[in-house]
Amino acid sequence: MAASKGDMTMPISAFIREQPGAVDRSIAAAGRFAETWLPPAFDGIALVGSGSSFNALTVARPRFVASRRGAVLVHEPQDFVAELGHRAGRRPLVFVLSQSGASATTIAAARAAVEAGLPTLAITAAAEAPLGATGAELLVMPVGDEPVGPKTKGFLGSVAMLMVLAEALGAPPAPRLTGIGLAPLIEPARAAAAGLAAGLAGADMLIVAGRRAHYGVALEATLKIAEMAGLPTTGLPTEELLHGRLHGLTERGLAIVIAEGAEEVAEAETAAAAMARRGCRVLVMNPAGSPWLPGLALPATPWNALGLTLPFQWLAVALAEARGLKPEVMRHGALSAELAIKTDTRP
Repeated sequence: MAASKGDMTMPISAFIREQPGAVDRSIAAAGRFAETWLPPAFDGIALVGSGSSFNALTVARPRFVASRRGAVLVHEPQDFVAELGHRAGRRPLVFVLSQSGASATTIAAARAAVEAGLPTLAITAAAEAPLGATGAELLVMPVGDEPVGPKTKGFLGSVAMLMVLAEALGAPPAPRLTGIGLAPLIEPARAAAAGLAAGLAGADMLIVAGRRAHYGVALEATLKIAEMAGLPTTGLPTEELLHGRLHGLTERGLAIVIAEGAEEVAEAETAAAAMARRGCRVLVMNPAGSPWLPGLALPATPWNALGLTLPFQWLAVALAEARGLKPEVMRHGALSAELAIKTDTRP
């Protein structure tokens, strides 16, 4: 069932299940755009966005690094604007991402980049949103309407488009996770999340950690859980988790470490064993075969980030429902309007 425009009654679960089609459309649209895309000369890449968009940019950053087109930095919008005057002699290619196209500071950052004469590409799921009127080149993400605060289709669509654009700039081609590959993961991911949520009654903190692209997945995972379930969360680089943050973990909390490759898995398992001796839980999530995700056939890095996001989306839904909350509404309702972070009244 497809969500109709402005349908605030559509449950998050419907948007999660629509993601295979959204990913395919996003990959196709980015591919068509890349065929004729000729950005002016640049000497680095600036990735600009906030919230879920910042997380998607963090996931995609290693792919832009692999394009070997200069330094690649991920910025929050206000930081980007504040540092524009310190870029003497530099001309980065600026990607400005806002799934809603209505994030006030992101719109300001796109406008500032254009006024500074920097080649700027704005990516949004809303063609008529204010981001499209900043003067930046525009790429529309065809994920369909998603009129809720916790974006799911928008996040996976963003990651998919960014991966394709990074390849267009020279990143080595990698086998893609298409909708056909993503669809069979959705229900097993839901079941795995439900099983984990059942043991988290009374949880006081959820931490998710990972390295490089998986740090972006960790940020998105914890954002969704905080938005939907109203639980304290934090997303961390694995190194930061190990250097002191585990001292904040209690018997009621949970830390999940996304660990890929023998060295990362061994590191995470050492942490899990150390915390188990203290009565605390650390779950190791290995994309190549995690006990939490039995039988899920994920593609290799970098596209496995899309599949790894699914169980966290479902975990946020399950935790919200267990706490008597509607994931679509979010715990504190229309907080975005009160904080004036959007140019419209949507969450």
